[in-house]
Amino acid sequence: MHGSRSPVSLALPCLTRRTLLGAAPLLPLLWSKAAVATAAAAIYRVGAFEVEPLDDGMFPLEPSMIPAADSEAGRALLTAAGLPPNGPSPEPVNAFLVRRGTRLCLADAGCGTLFGPDLGRMPTALSARGIDPSRIDAVWLTHLHVDHAGGLLLPGGAARFPNAEIVVQDAEAVYWSDPASRSRAPAEMGPFFDTALAVLAAYAGRIRRVTGHADLMPGVTSVPLPGHTPGHAGLLFEDGGQRLLVWGDVIHSRILQIPHPDWSVIWDLDPAEALATRRRVLDRAVVEGLAVAGMHLTNRGHIERSGAGYAFIASPP
Repeated sequence: MHGSRSPVSLALPCLTRRTLLGAAPLLPLLWSKAAVATAAAAIYRVGAFEVEPLDDGMFPLEPSMIPAADSEAGRALLTAAGLPPNGPSPEPVNAFLVRRGTRLCLADAGCGTLFGPDLGRMPTALSARGIDPSRIDAVWLTHLHVDHAGGLLLPGGAARFPNAEIVVQDAEAVYWSDPASRSRAPAEMGPFFDTALAVLAAYAGRIRRVTGHADLMPGVTSVPLPGHTPGHAGLLFEDGGQRLLVWGDVIHSRILQIPHPDWSVIWDLDPAEALATRRRVLDRAVVEGLAVAGMHLTNRGHIERSGAGYAFIASPP
């Protein structure tokens, strides 16, 4: 386990199917108030790449999941966004369909069937685009958390994508495969380990483990962004003088964490390392004018400094 902080104190019981389903009736109203349902049909073009968000559903994030946000400052940010001061805030869960020429790849795969009917919509999104799972050449995983890897599995546990290569950072596969990691984790993390192990088993023989900055195909680089998990990584697309960083779970809540990058989510395995990574990525985005997208961002955009924190400026459609 990375760092000196143990995850045992994390309030992980907040992440339950009951919590998700109980908040589901609020989500359409909250989503409307947040006024962020504009990116589902977007295609982000990066040179010859088309990077298209696939809506997997909305996650009802409560302030207790970002403990520092359970405060007057957090309630003020939620209120300013038109949300209830005590939340939840509806946060998107995205996968991304990547097209270049005849190649079809995914960045992450969403939740699958693990969190009920309001999540796990990625397969329907693919079908709506006329894409059969057998046509997917590769799935590039940012990490092996349930809401990123669960969609790789069919309800019975078989591989959803019969011809896809799965690419993941070696440190990520090692962590979730190590019985010692599980023994040190809270019991509530059991489903996370079960899902990660099921994915690694279902795609055995088709998993490519990479280390550090790794070329996935011409113009796509896996960029290590550790802290959230040991092998958490982003995907940097570069082509035709354009660039886009899909940063995985560097941010879980645009409303709360971009103005307060020191506010960590309860699922950051190493909060200190995750914070250092978050600040490094945000600073890089500012300095380089780097376009960013994420699994829990509704839009593509860029980052500006704002006071002691940052601001996210959404790109025009």
